[in-house]
Amino acid sequence: MSQFRLLDLKHDRTLAIGLIAGAAVVFQRPLRFLLDVAGEAERVYNLDLMPALVVLCVIFMFQQYNKRQESRAAAIAAETAMRAERARSDELDELVAFGRSLANALQFKEIEQALLRNLPTTLRDCRLSIVTPQPDGWRMLVHDDDSAVESATAFEEAAAAAVGLFGPYTGGTVAPVAINGLLCLPVFANRELVGAAVLVDEPASRNPRVQASLGPVLTFVGIAVRNVQLMSKSREESVRDGLTRWFNRRHGMELLQNELRRAARSGRHPSVLMFDLDGFKAVNDHQGHLQGDAVLQTVTRVVGGLVRASDIKCRYGGDEFLVILPETTEAGALRVAEQVRHAVRAADLAVSPNGPRVTASVGVTTARPGEMDPEQPIARADAALYKAKRAGRDQVALHDGAEEREVPPLQLVASKN
Repeated sequence: MSQFRLLDLKHDRTLAIGLIAGAAVVFQRPLRFLLDVAGEAERVYNLDLMPALVVLCVIFMFQQYNKRQESRAAAIAAETAMRAERARSDELDELVAFGRSLANALQFKEIEQALLRNLPTTLRDCRLSIVTPQPDGWRMLVHDDDSAVESATAFEEAAAAAVGLFGPYTGGTVAPVAINGLLCLPVFANRELVGAAVLVDEPASRNPRVQASLGPVLTFVGIAVRNVQLMSKSREESVRDGLTRWFNRRHGMELLQNELRRAARSGRHPSVLMFDLDGFKAVNDHQGHLQGDAVLQTVTRVVGGLVRASDIKCRYGGDEFLVILPETTEAGALRVAEQVRHAVRAADLAVSPNGPRVTASVGVTTARPGEMDPEQPIARADAALYKAKRAGRDQVALHDGAEEREVPPLQLVASKN
């Protein structure tokens, strides 16, 4: 029996046929004897053995054929199941790798890199993009660079339109919203809508496997986007003054040092303005600190509206403020200083009811060649500021070299707003 087990009829049919023919030759006499005995039995007892034997053989062969077909079908089903299980395992491995890459993302650029490098295979043909709302508009985290170049605006417009259609978080599967040939799905994090997923509306995007993969992928993306938003907010809070939203003193010093390093390479030096509010202490004394806070907010708002977006605005401490003007000459800095002085006066902020108005004294300096320590230009601007105060306040003073000299106000027309 062990020898016959070694015979694989499925793969050695020729050998099996040869063995059967050889056995027939070897046992032809016994077989002929058996046939003769069967024939004699048929004649003596009036039986039809041969037809019955043929029927039994046919039934046996048919049964063996059915068993073989069933075995083949079972083998195919097992192989298919094994392939499906292997595919699911591969998808799970890809999803784990994708989630791990997003877990380390601390910036939106890193989320975009994770989408480019680790997006699961089932989603690579879908031209998937993630669009997130930002204070200054929309930011698209692109998976497919070609789609970004061709239709970035269309993706952002579709996401903006779809956000109003998603509704609150329900925890279940959300049907995609079709807008202008694009499919949009919400991206949630902790039940909060943090963006939208946008795909081109084509057969590949509506594939059931794709739809099944989108759920966990968007969950990972939503968590990563929320983490980056919280990280950005935390970073922003750490460098901003809570009252005026200008940079705080420490961060202002760091930014000035960066400007000094840039100037060492370019030769275009920054200028520094330092100003404080004349009579501000009397505001707190006569009207309270809440009114004092309101004055500071008004001053930073009006001054922030007249300087360039590239200029660096800092609250240095109390009612002292620092404005760093990158690549600005001394003459340009003096013009800005006069604009600041006029803007504070034009704000018409009272020191006390029916009392004098809050004004600003401004000190001006320009960084010197080779200067790398931010405290040096700040110290000169501070010295110029107190020179302006000693000259009668509501003045602009320039620190020029080793000496300080008061600079007559430029003839500028103050705004009436």
